[in-house]
Amino acid sequence: MDRSVSKTLLLGLVVAAGAGMAISYSSPVKAQQAAGSLTPFGAQAAGSADGAIPPYTGGISAVPNLPQAGSGGPFADPFASEKPLFSVTAANMAQYADMLTPGAQALLKRYSDYRIDVYPTHRTTVFPSWVLANEGKNAQAAQEVPNGDGVAGTYGTIPFPQPKDGYQVMWNSYLQYQAPYCRQRFQNYLVDTSGAVTDLGTISTEWAEPYYIQGANAMPDTFYRDYKVQYITPAAEAGQTFLFKYPQDFQVSDEVTYFYSPGTRRVRLAPEFKYDTPISSYGGAINYDEIDLFKGRMDKFNFQLVGEKEMIVPYNDYKFAGTTESDLLGSHHLNPDGVRWERHRVWVVDATLKPDARHVFGRWTFYVDEDSWKILATESYDHAGNIYKVGFAYPWQNYGQGDATTFAHTFGIYDLSKGNYEISYVQAGAGDFWECSAQAPNMSRFTAQAIAASAIR
Repeated sequence: MDRSVSKTLLLGLVVAAGAGMAISYSSPVKAQQAAGSLTPFGAQAAGSADGAIPPYTGGISAVPNLPQAGSGGPFADPFASEKPLFSVTAANMAQYADMLTPGAQALLKRYSDYRIDVYPTHRTTVFPSWVLANEGKNAQAAQEVPNGDGVAGTYGTIPFPQPKDGYQVMWNSYLQYQAPYCRQRFQNYLVDTSGAVTDLGTISTEWAEPYYIQGANAMPDTFYRDYKVQYITPAAEAGQTFLFKYPQDFQVSDEVTYFYSPGTRRVRLAPEFKYDTPISSYGGAINYDEIDLFKGRMDKFNFQLVGEKEMIVPYNDYKFAGTTESDLLGSHHLNPDGVRWERHRVWVVDATLKPDARHVFGRWTFYVDEDSWKILATESYDHAGNIYKVGFAYPWQNYGQGDATTFAHTFGIYDLSKGNYEISYVQAGAGDFWECSAQAPNMSRFTAQAIAASAIR
């Protein structure tokens, strides 16, 4: 893959290399924003040279004739009338190889019926005005904690709009804009090598994002996200509840996980539920640090910023809202008719395992959206250098919820070593929903005592 890096980015890398460990947001970026070449959240405001990527004009609220959504979902597809511009198959993939991730190329080579339908690009990310205003206040204060283990001096905005190293890109992804409070009910599926589908169950979640509470100046504690997960089905898992608490600075606090078991009716700390520990309720198909494509501490890898690049990635996948299992799941991969791909600029970060660290992956590559800072694609490699797993996010905006408009968390991971794949956060059931609020969350709901009190018994 051509990993060309712009002159501006190269200059940034040189500056970062000599700036010491505490790296802050630079004044040249402010000048670029003032000139209109960068958005407040660090993306290139202009479109691509050939016009395939349009200029940023404010997000999905600017889309003409946008259907009005009620509370929850499913959400009507504002681009349903569009047809693919072209399709990529194994036969013509060489023509588009420079814009395809190695993971996408691996799937095209492996499955003769795998196809990538590329649609017109829409930059639908939305940021509340107060978050954009915070960017100016944050400009000189945001700092990277030594060894990339956290960030300091930042609140309510993207900490590093023009990142200087791979850790800053990943922290921008961790701290991408999320509504302060959301609750969701969704489905998860696993498709094995033979094509058999396992329903991994119905899950009810709610999460708080103390980092994005309007009017506050700091978080109530060190955790930027509190995420509660409760299994509704299958019967063997019903009532199991997890509470994940993700810190903004791992040198102040490690990730904390509480687990409630209906069998014991007790809540315990579960420090083993992180890094590359397989998730048993998912049949071991993914690890805890693969949730949302990456949700873990970065201390085991060296994260190198490769550069910014135009790539073909899943985007605006409204087909995942209100879809059905039969329409979505193919024998070896998702139904190509159900996945929308677009061309977007992404930040490429390559993580290599540190010599003294242990992890099931030897290398891990991430592709992070320039607008939303969401990880859109990954591939991980085994210790022999072979592609092990291929991951994609399938984002879409839950529009119509004002300042609570947030990208969906739908994602899936292909295990090339086993030949299976899983898909998570799918609104496929009649009772599934996704509702978000811009109001400050009730943080008393995100405690060990609360998950025991609310658990199904």
